[in-house]
Amino acid sequence: MFNLKLYKTLIKRLLNAGLKPSTNWNKKLSKNTLFIRHDIDFSIEYAYRLALCESRLKIYSSFFFMMSTNFYNLLSSHNQKLVKEISSMGHKVSIHFDPTVYKNLKYFKYEKNVFENIFGENVDIVSIHRPRFFLKSNNIKLSGISQTYQDVFFKKMKYISDSNCRDVFPQIIKFLEEPRKFGLHLLIHPIWWMDMG
Repeated sequence: MFNLKLYKTLIKRLLNAGLKPSTNWNKKLSKNTLFIRHDIDFSIEYAYRLALCESRLKIYSSFFFMMSTNFYNLLSSHNQKLVKEISSMGHKVSIHFDPTVYKNLKYFKYEKNVFENIFGENVDIVSIHRPRFFLKSNNIKLSGISQTYQDVFFKKMKYISDSNCRDVFPQIIKFLEEPRKFGLHLLIHPIWWMDMG
């Protein structure tokens, strides 16, 4: 378990190394591109707290929300308000799509339409939940929309994830110590960084 103080330390270390946070997944990448991605599996409240922390640091990241999770109701009035406030801070908000919920990928269109209509956002990047199938064929798109496990984000950038509460610091230190050839795609789940004490 980490905390927001450690998260701020992590972000400042990346910024001091010359990495430039971006929420534009469709622009040309450089060795200084930094995508900070948040897959919101458990709590929109935690996402909101992390978004506030980043906003105070004057950085912007990408938050991906699930429409098919049992842990929260994305469409409740309270959660809609939080997601819209995250967006109003300057962060990107989009879909964390779970393909295992549906018989085939064409059902993504339904989630996309609902998300865009409710939140007034243009979905141009999607994060996949439980991506095993996508890792076998990285360059699959969803109704023409890019997803975060495509080669350009997953193989042509350094990908570091805190999935299952993995400590990202050793990998980040190693990445920063080596000559930089490509940018960083950092997956951070807010739940691991909330101080529950």
